[in-house]
Amino acid sequence: MNTVAESSELQEDAELVIEVLSEKEDIELDYSVDSISWLDGYIDEHRAKLDAGDKSVLREKLGAFLGESIRHNYGGRWVKDSDDSWMIVFDEEHQTSPFDIIGEHLDHHGSLSQTFEHLPDMMVPRRN
Repeated sequence: MNTVAESSELQEDAELVIEVLSEKEDIELDYSVDSISWLDGYIDEHRAKLDAGDKSVLREKLGAFLGESIRHNYGGRWVKDSDDSWMIVFDEEHQTSPFDIIGEHLDHHGSLSQTFEHLPDMMVPRRN
């Protein structure tokens, strides 16, 4: 499978998150800052009840949603890095891992909204 096809699966996962959570939680989610803020509260509300398996699934699904939100708000494209991990790459020098960001917020209380809003200031050098 080529990386374009694989990255479209990430986009499909993000759309599935929007569809499922919008219906389940009676909210209209999209890729906006407001939706990230809502997700921040959702993670805070459910964090204590999640086991390792739940966190693993949520890391993958919510990571895809966060990645698409990053792309819609800040640009970038999905690229696999040298470790075969999906990253959002902005240019030759900067990238971020939405999956690592979500994983961190599933494990520790922090502000996903603040991380999202300050993402341009926290971009990491790109690894090839």
